[in-house]
Amino acid sequence: MPRGLVFDYPLENGFTLLRHAPVSVARVWVLSIESRTLDDTTLDFDQLSTGAQEQLGLLARLACATLVAPDGGAPVIFDDALGWTDPGRLDRMGAAISTAADDCQVIILTCTPGRYSAVGKARTVAIY
Repeated sequence: MPRGLVFDYPLENGFTLLRHAPVSVARVWVLSIESRTLDDTTLDFDQLSTGAQEQLGLLARLACATLVAPDGGAPVIFDDALGWTDPGRLDRMGAAISTAADDCQVIILTCTPGRYSAVGKARTVAIY
């Protein structure tokens, strides 16, 4: 069967004619972080530390999930994120995750649960 969209056309005799059309998808826009400004100093994303890049990526995903949350949204899933984040920033990231979790479902998979101790109202499920 060819790949593509299936169009179904009802016929007068009660049968349905199925037709396939090839699909082409073009990227119209890209959501990306280009730079960060802190204390009047702007750095390109590539110039940031791995931890800072990871934190900004997590915050961007939480922001997007929060934007679509009123329409049903989708859960946000993180797999062992924030591994490059220092302990002082983990508390602030935990607060950001908690705030986003008020509006959308956040699922964190980790083998280091202590990293997320600052996430309030978290429900922990151990998988062995």
